[in-house]
Amino acid sequence: MRPEQISFLLDQSIAGVYVLSGGRIAWVNARAAELVGCSAEDLMGRSFLDYVYPPDIPLVREKTASDEPYVVRAVHRDGRLIHVELHQRVTQLDGQEVITGVVLDVDARVRAEAAERHSDRRLRDVLETTQFLALLLDMQGRIEFCNDAVLRLAGYQREEMLGQDWFELCVPPEQREVRRNGYVEGLPDGTLNTHDEREVVIRSGEVRLVEWNVVPLRDADRRVCGSAAIGTDVTERRRAAEKLLHDAFHDPLTGLPNRALFIDRLEHRLALEKRRQDTMFSVLFVDVDRFKVINDSLGHVLGDQLLVEMGRRLVSCVRPGDTVARMGGDEFTILLEDVPERSEARDVADRLQESLGLPYWLGGHEVFSGASIGIAHGHGAYAQPQDILRDADIALYRAKARGRGRWVEFDASMHDRAVALLRLETDLRRALLREEFLLHYQPVISLRTGRITGAEALLRWQHPERGMVPPMDFIPLAEETGLIVPIGAWVLREACRQLKQWQRRAGLPSLEVSVNLSSGQFQGPGLLTDVAEVLRETGLSPRSLRLEVTESLLMEKDPQIARNMTELRSMGVRIDLDDFGTGYSSLAYLHQFPIDTLKIDRSFVQRIGETEEALEIVNTILALAQGLDMEVVAEGVENERQLQILRQLRCGYAQGYHLSRPMEGGRFEALLGEGRSWAA
Repeated sequence: MRPEQISFLLDQSIAGVYVLSGGRIAWVNARAAELVGCSAEDLMGRSFLDYVYPPDIPLVREKTASDEPYVVRAVHRDGRLIHVELHQRVTQLDGQEVITGVVLDVDARVRAEAAERHSDRRLRDVLETTQFLALLLDMQGRIEFCNDAVLRLAGYQREEMLGQDWFELCVPPEQREVRRNGYVEGLPDGTLNTHDEREVVIRSGEVRLVEWNVVPLRDADRRVCGSAAIGTDVTERRRAAEKLLHDAFHDPLTGLPNRALFIDRLEHRLALEKRRQDTMFSVLFVDVDRFKVINDSLGHVLGDQLLVEMGRRLVSCVRPGDTVARMGGDEFTILLEDVPERSEARDVADRLQESLGLPYWLGGHEVFSGASIGIAHGHGAYAQPQDILRDADIALYRAKARGRGRWVEFDASMHDRAVALLRLETDLRRALLREEFLLHYQPVISLRTGRITGAEALLRWQHPERGMVPPMDFIPLAEETGLIVPIGAWVLREACRQLKQWQRRAGLPSLEVSVNLSSGQFQGPGLLTDVAEVLRETGLSPRSLRLEVTESLLMEKDPQIARNMTELRSMGVRIDLDDFGTGYSSLAYLHQFPIDTLKIDRSFVQRIGETEEALEIVNTILALAQGLDMEVVAEGVENERQLQILRQLRCGYAQGYHLSRPMEGGRFEALLGEGRSWAA
């Protein structure tokens, strides 16, 4: 092949080719000249270093005699810098030593690699500064990266963790094998649990609970090469939740299960009774005799000590599997599991009265007390746990009527109360037709402005013979008979009508009303239609209506409840969770239902000025609500100290007798007209 043909072919190459003699360009092809924006003729005889970025000239001189390729920055004719890769070799040509070279344009590659390195650095900077735990593990679970948050949690230095087996270093010994196998086997085939709470052992030996989100890492060929995990230490949150849950189901004075937990266990026992008939159970309702006399004479502190000691004695008289609960005040209940004969429940009642009748030493005083006991024996005919409690309560009051200090078993002859309830039910059915119901309204106060923001509508019954019937005397019966649905519909319509009237007269369009809904109403198929119809009839804005539900409603696991709540929210109606903290598994349901407001139960509010524990509980509820973007109303504010503490805790709203008692609509309208403020 002739030289001119070789030169022609080299000019067609995508790589630059050049020959240097004495440091000057002896020959160059078109591609090499093009890289610096010149023609081949322009470059002939010029110094090679003229086209090298000055800071890179020492590298060129160092590498000239080397066969290793290297990257330098070339200077383009227009002043731009271009990354090029040089491949050079010293050789002989016509008896002279020359350098032949190939130059490749690698600018795009170098800049992409630099950008990737910059991105990696920025990502690592983010991971190092974030409050979340960041961890990279290889396929065997060895630590490839951990950020400062992991080091702070674990208590190790970085060099002590990198390269170590995560499962060996930070997993409880009894869990290591299972968790390591799950990771090693589950990571490649995609069965690894990607969201979970796991225990982590730190250097001090303490076990922390971490919520992890784990994703597999893949290499350039899309093969799994490890995992990345982002975690949050949820130990304190879980402890607070568990404490709140425990406090919600246990009596703060005696530490015994409270009414809610007792009802739950009794409900489970009733369900078991329907499936098997080989054993029985019994419920004992215990009321302390002469407790009011002792409490009034010695004071509440010693009265509380008496209740604590009585709780201990009750527990000592039953088996470990039985349940002793404090229902409130001086009342206790006992669930005796698996009673072979009814006589065994009687024997337990005898032991209880013997133990409770022994003297108590309270603050240097020798005190004698005792108890009256009602016994009801469980069987499959009971539909609800409240039914057997009701019968035990009937027997208890029969025992007290017979002179206290004794026990009585419930039997079918005790029907007087049932007859009275039947008459009350008949009257209740007529009350709607006779327009005997009325509403009282208790103001809800903003603790920020001190102004009335709304009212809770409370049902009252003006009986023609009995006078004003307390709600607790007829609302449970209304719920039991299903009358609560038409009664509740009347309450909803009347409350909305009254509020719209107040909004117009007082010029307060933002005023709200809260209406309590029963389980029967909420689960009924016509709730949404009823609410929409009432709002249309009254002209009330949906944002002015708040519907209050209880935690027991959320427990019923009826999908219709969630659907109704979602539809109501989409209409603009707000949903409030009443008596928060007294129900079962309340925290587990907060994320499942569209709740706007938590109403802290009065039992917590009334103790915040008395115990640090109560203050902690209220503060925890407020923090929980803030984290879930919910409003909070404190119920049952009864004194100025409670009010001031709630203000300090930045509680949003409050209601209670200290602020205002419930009142008839006319008085409430007058109160609005006064423009009264409860500001600090």
